[in-house]
Amino acid sequence: MHGSILTLVALGNAIATTIGRATGTGPFGFMQQNPMVWVGLIQAYLLMTIIAVLLVLGSGQANARKWNVVGALAHCAPLIAALSSLDVFKAMGASGIVWLPITFHLVFLCLETIAALSPDPESGPAQVTG
Repeated sequence: MHGSILTLVALGNAIATTIGRATGTGPFGFMQQNPMVWVGLIQAYLLMTIIAVLLVLGSGQANARKWNVVGALAHCAPLIAALSSLDVFKAMGASGIVWLPITFHLVFLCLETIAALSPDPESGPAQVTG
């Protein structure tokens, strides 16, 4: 489920940034004056799309838990970038909107971490030996 949601969000943002760069409209319209921002963001969104597709493919494998770790780690880089750049977002007048992606990444980081650390339901109850 996470991979599917992440695919839609990443591709949606890739499209929105491209429209913003091309037309100067929408939440990413500022990129028309600063196209180098688009260069970085389009790479980030498309790389996140690749990770999302891998999460979808990996979720059907045995020991899918490793993909929960990959999913959790995928959210760390955008979180670090956003949280360490709050002053930049404030200077751009985007200090309010930046909390939407921060919240998105925090929620999925937590969900994937919980999934990675939770007992595997396929292995059955824990066996006490000794």
